[in-house]
Amino acid sequence: MTINLHKFLFILIIFLMNNHVKVDCFAKAKTPPNIIVMMADDLGWNDVSFHGSNQIPTPNIDALAYNGVILKNHYVLPICTPSRSAFFTGRYPIRDGMQGYPLKAGEPRGIPLSTKLLPQHLKSLGYSTNLVGKWHLGYYKDNFTPARRGFDTFYGYYNGYITYFNHTITESNRTGYDFRRDTPRKLEPLKKSDPLKYATDVFTDEAVEIITKHNKSQPLYLQISHLAPHASDAVETLETRDINSVNKEFGYIRDSKRRKFAGMMKALDESVGSVTEALSKNGLMKNSIIIFMADNGAQTIGFLENHGSNYPFRGLKFTLFEGGVHGVACVYSPLINKTGRVINDMMHITDWLPTLYKQAGGVIKNLGTIDGINQWSIIKNGKRNDITRQGRKSVLINIDEKQQQVGAIRGKWKLIKGEKNALDGYYRENISDVGFNDSEYVAKVLNSTVNLVIKKIAKSSINEKQILNLRQESQITCKPLDKVSSNCSNLCLFNIVNDPCETTDVSAEYPGVISNIENYISYYQSVLMNQTNAPVQPESFPEHFHGVWMPWLDNNVWK
Repeated sequence: MTINLHKFLFILIIFLMNNHVKVDCFAKAKTPPNIIVMMADDLGWNDVSFHGSNQIPTPNIDALAYNGVILKNHYVLPICTPSRSAFFTGRYPIRDGMQGYPLKAGEPRGIPLSTKLLPQHLKSLGYSTNLVGKWHLGYYKDNFTPARRGFDTFYGYYNGYITYFNHTITESNRTGYDFRRDTPRKLEPLKKSDPLKYATDVFTDEAVEIITKHNKSQPLYLQISHLAPHASDAVETLETRDINSVNKEFGYIRDSKRRKFAGMMKALDESVGSVTEALSKNGLMKNSIIIFMADNGAQTIGFLENHGSNYPFRGLKFTLFEGGVHGVACVYSPLINKTGRVINDMMHITDWLPTLYKQAGGVIKNLGTIDGINQWSIIKNGKRNDITRQGRKSVLINIDEKQQQVGAIRGKWKLIKGEKNALDGYYRENISDVGFNDSEYVAKVLNSTVNLVIKKIAKSSINEKQILNLRQESQITCKPLDKVSSNCSNLCLFNIVNDPCETTDVSAEYPGVISNIENYISYYQSVLMNQTNAPVQPESFPEHFHGVWMPWLDNNVWK
């Protein structure tokens, strides 16, 4: 006697339900993970010690990387406003007119309100959303401020940077205070503190307090967008907590400005340790995803130079070369199955929106038109997407229609047009300016706050051999730059797998490759929204708002 298969399955399910047998299809959904993003500002590839430098130790950041996964080919935009736009929207900035020069204080623009941002998506999934530090995506009207764009709380500054102690920024010869605590109901500039505290420590304290007070029944999204190691427009543009302590600890670095930069990085690294420790103390670590990344490369020389190092890459912030767009990034999470890995697959800053949204319980197709792809499978298991088996093969670096600059990567090929800069000025660190050897370095990582915290909850902990192997694997080595072409003002093509430092232009040899990449770029040119950059408006000046930079237009104006 035969039984219809569908009928049999139906009877089986009814039997299991009636007998209270638990099966996966009826299992309770997992609790969404807490998501903590720590974003550094103008951080160079060579400014974290897990990439091989023995000059400035970053043991907490490194411990996060070694205990998690290192993203060796993480791409960003060459400047801060476009990078942050890409992160929050999952879209290339050209779709929203945000691809141009970074937003200035008093400039009437921002990401269009019709574009939904990451915190808005996460709020719809029940998250508590909090931003500490930098915004830099528009504030000319109340509705463009972060607390009106999905964040439950915002504690920080609207503009591109502030001074580390006075918390001010100068634009058009107007100096104003830019520090506030906002909620959706109230935008509130903070009174100047006395004594003034160092910005990195202020942001760290706020992040720790948010974690400490967080209701564990609700998933947490916390982004700490640090000022460090960005320069400020103070008299001493590289501001440290205590210059005497910095000179004593980093006296082996002969360049005094690079020494100050080391002091800024020490505070940033300690912040990573404090935040991770707070997560552990408050029982949030076991279900958290922690991301550390740079928004773009270091501004090694020039306007607001910070004396970071993008070594061994060519280029710096504002450029399409690897030094500007090949960013530092790593992820730690107990949810990652295969830790202690270097991921060579290409990832772009737009990928974080779909990656995090999916892990939070969202359905990616509900995100609308995005350019990011879900990268969690490669992060968690070392495998590409289970359905398509496709990772990221291409990246639009940027299209700046005003500067007539274009850059894109397809496979191993990178095309640049209109890039006039050649080298970065602070290209090589002095190899004699080192502060530790391998054994000292390993001890710093193993005894770091982050590593000691992770050791308490991890099934296994990293050892000296793993640290040194991962550090070696994370490094990028290049040919000498003595034969580099002067610039790419016309067109350059590089094989960035064999030549990651872009020393040899091979455009004359591969016209077919150029045609292929130009066709790829042409699609994005067809959907490009012209840049929305606008002149700074005198109505925005801080003298109209008791010395504070504030929204200055009514929400009903210029919708």
